[in-house]
Amino acid sequence: MNEATLLIFIFTCNHEQFIAKSIESVLEQKCTYNYKVYVFDDCSSDSTVEIVKRLQTEHPDKISLSVNEKNSGVLHSVRRAVEMNCRAKYFVFLDGDDYWCYDGKLQAQVDFLEQNPEYSACFHDAEIHQMNIDDDAEFAKKTKIGWKTYSQMNKYYPDFEPQMLITRTIIPTSSLVCRWKDLENFMRNYKFKEFSFSWALELELIKNSKFRYFNECWSVYNDHAGGISKRGKLFDFKRNNINILESLLDDDFYRFYAPEIYQTICSEFRMLIKSDEGLRLPKREYRKLLSEYRTYQRREIKAEKRQFLHDYEYMNERKI
Repeated sequence: MNEATLLIFIFTCNHEQFIAKSIESVLEQKCTYNYKVYVFDDCSSDSTVEIVKRLQTEHPDKISLSVNEKNSGVLHSVRRAVEMNCRAKYFVFLDGDDYWCYDGKLQAQVDFLEQNPEYSACFHDAEIHQMNIDDDAEFAKKTKIGWKTYSQMNKYYPDFEPQMLITRTIIPTSSLVCRWKDLENFMRNYKFKEFSFSWALELELIKNSKFRYFNECWSVYNDHAGGISKRGKLFDFKRNNINILESLLDDDFYRFYAPEIYQTICSEFRMLIKSDEGLRLPKREYRKLLSEYRTYQRREIKAEKRQFLHDYEYMNERKI
């Protein structure tokens, strides 16, 4: 096979119920670009690896399989993927429990990126297949119950700018096709939990650029209890998001977006304050949480004031 234009990284662990459909949805793509599929299995204890091996035997020129000897978490597999010394122009991260539902997806997205070098990635809407059956209210907050597509709960624009991503507009991970970028330094310095890794990676990829959004449902997200975002507590999830946002304030590119960053931090704090877990905190800890929230509110106001004055001075300098 000729050198791949596109690398498709599939991350899987105990996905025997989903993995065949996920890989087959890639193989069914009608695409003129060469691509290679790399499956990273995180020490599955079910029949996931056997299923992948069967598909690999049928498509040895397309599929490569790597199996962790012990369960190391998805970030370990991602690090191995980004460390690959390749010359591909584009890459895709596909969760092993999701799949694509349009066979022209790759062709359309790569065509767009080939013709529009000012975009670092492009993505589309996704269907949500609800598979959760649980009456626990706290658990329900981490699912997509009631929504049939991502666009029903997120507002997308054709040109998707960094500030839209900062404010926690969620992109379906498996919908993205991205230009290859050296991410080794990003991964080396990444110190947060895996909960919101896709979002943090997207924040890195969109720097000094923008994404393109296609208003089409070309993939399917299976919302089930075994997903990464369901494994931790809501409190830990939101705290991790706050830590990621705080780290952006040290980035030269994102300093300009300080008001949006503080606004989103305050939004995450409000969810903590109103959550069942937050309301069950001892009163002293709950007051501490409220105090943190007020601190970020003050920082947001100061950052907005600085930005308003900056905009005013910039506009008046242009009049001279």
